[in-house]
Amino acid sequence: MNILPFERRYFPSSCPVCAGTALEAEITFRKVEFQCASCGAFEITSAARAAMKGLSQESRGVWLAQARQHGSAIPLVACANETLSHGAAF
Repeated sequence: MNILPFERRYFPSSCPVCAGTALEAEITFRKVEFQCASCGAFEITSAARAAMKGLSQESRGVWLAQARQHGSAIPLVACANETLSHGAAF
């Protein structure tokens, strides 16, 4: 069962890209959406979020910039070995 965007519950959190204040909503068991004033809206997998913890802020920003190049409305930040479709629940 997919949850529609207007049914999501957002909670205060810190952005995994810029470490600023953001809102976080769980989409699926392994995917989270963030709404950040600096970075904008994006989705991130739990694997990518864990991998970003060891990177510099500049490198995390590069990951987000690469995700934005795919042309979807809300970019999905994922690891290279994750092949996901945007709406897929896994």
